[in-house]
Amino acid sequence: MLGHVTRVLLVVTSFSVLAYAQCSKDNRPDEHGGVVVTDFTINGTTTLNSTELARLSGEFVGSCYNDDSEEMQERLRAGFQERGYFAVEVKHLTFKSSDPLGTPKPVAVEAEVVEGPKYKLAKITFLENHAVSTETLRGEFPLKPGDVFERGKIVSGLESLRKLYASRGFLDFTCIPDTEPASNGTITLNLTIDEGSQYHMGTLEILAGKETAARLRAEWKIAEGSAYDSTYIRKFIEKNSDLLPKGFTAADARQVMNCPEGVVEVSLMVDPREGKSELPVKNIPCESQHDQTK
Repeated sequence: MLGHVTRVLLVVTSFSVLAYAQCSKDNRPDEHGGVVVTDFTINGTTTLNSTELARLSGEFVGSCYNDDSEEMQERLRAGFQERGYFAVEVKHLTFKSSDPLGTPKPVAVEAEVVEGPKYKLAKITFLENHAVSTETLRGEFPLKPGDVFERGKIVSGLESLRKLYASRGFLDFTCIPDTEPASNGTITLNLTIDEGSQYHMGTLEILAGKETAARLRAEWKIAEGSAYDSTYIRKFIEKNSDLLPKGFTAADARQVMNCPEGVVEVSLMVDPREGKSELPVKNIPCESQHDQTK
């Protein structure tokens, strides 16, 4: 059975006018190279209709990417997985340029794809979680049983788990996902949690004038010895922007993790003229304590 074919064309009167500013979306680290997609053809699918394929292809046309067909394969694969085609295979993908000297280089992309079945979520299971309940963890995922198994929503849920654990002091948290596709077109997502140790608030150092330092210290709400919330810094800076120099961001605050002690030392460098920080420059891993005893 012949698969559907879709083509989306971008009409360009002169490739010489294609420039960085004209990329509808730019995915390049270097604006002076790469490619701009002017045409995208998908062959080989058997279940998607022409409208669905045109919509998927259209997400690429007009955008700029690295000149890397393997990277484009992964992006296309992700596009199908976003629509529930978890087992999709991109068999072949090529670039064909109409102007090899263009910057970015205009290319027509052609891909052969076997999309496979469209999956729905069966359930999400959590293993080895102790500090946070399964019910709470489940609530971080915007997918319910029976929903299309969308890649983006899984990624969003995993990021929400990281932030949740970070807000409770589990800064070494990791999560290993494993999928179990079933013959009925559903997928069970198994998540093995490694919570790691819980960190607590250590020393708060504020390099600022006496009055400003006192006001900032009074506004700091994580008591020494309490579970450390690594998401708090950004909130604190936003709330107290009137006490901080213009342009002061989370990057101007140092959070030093001392694993052997299980604490996080915080330094707010508001005015470096007030002195030099006495906190360590780098995080102290647990191995350091062992190494020092050798």
